[in-house]
Amino acid sequence: MKIKQLLFWILCFASLELRAQQTTTEKLYPIEQIQQGFSNKFVYKRQVIENPLALQIPLLEARDPEVSLEFNTYKRQRKLMTWISSIGLGVSAYSLLKPGQVTEGFYLSTIGAAALVNVYVGTVSMRHLKRALTKYNSLVGEDPKISFEVKSHGAQGASMVLHWKYNF
Repeated sequence: MKIKQLLFWILCFASLELRAQQTTTEKLYPIEQIQQGFSNKFVYKRQVIENPLALQIPLLEARDPEVSLEFNTYKRQRKLMTWISSIGLGVSAYSLLKPGQVTEGFYLSTIGAAALVNVYVGTVSMRHLKRALTKYNSLVGEDPKISFEVKSHGAQGASMVLHWKYNF
């Protein structure tokens, strides 16, 4: 009787062990960047994405600390750009509501400084996004590759091999 109970419990624990969740590595797909004039578009899983913030899910699914750091830095800097733009908007709205209160020099210097800082932060943030995309695409490692290989077989001679890897 005790042997039957022991076997019962062993089978129960063995079945629980087999049903345990496994860490699955999801297939990563490359992200291609297309530049059209002054706008950037991204292609992910054959879908065209216009907003880079929509790439958050595939980039963070890679679970790479460098990709996450670069993309989160990009997001933070984009948020900073909206705050700086809102300062310029606030000064413009205040000057429209109270026309005599804001001098022209202060108005122009505030709007100009906000624009320059936005341009600088925008270029730096795009650099962080490109670093994140480069690192992510290197993790994917599914770039089309062509390789040429020559093998010698001693007295039998040599063979040449051309490998072509392309994902359809």
